[in-house]
Amino acid sequence: MLVIAAGSACFCLGGAFMKASRGFTQLWPSVAVAVAFLVGAVFLTMAVRSEMVSTTLVLGLGMEAMGAVILGVFVLGERLTLSQTSGIALVIAGVALLRA
Repeated sequence: MLVIAAGSACFCLGGAFMKASRGFTQLWPSVAVAVAFLVGAVFLTMAVRSEMVSTTLVLGLGMEAMGAVILGVFVLGERLTLSQTSGIALVIAGVALLRA
């Protein structure tokens, strides 16, 4: 579970650097995107060696989605609509059911 969380965190970090890279026109943020995504893929690859691919990848994507929402709202100041918040709640419920 910790390896999945680490991989998801790397993908969230890469996503944050995507915005800073301005469409891969800024060198160092672009390098950070590539490194974060590569490290995240390594973590998730390690996780699927001992877990089922079907649930591990979906769990990782769910954790990444939640991390992206937290990053977007609390760091980048983005606002969510009611329907977006409802969709996020469904993702959280789905991730919780995968680990039940």
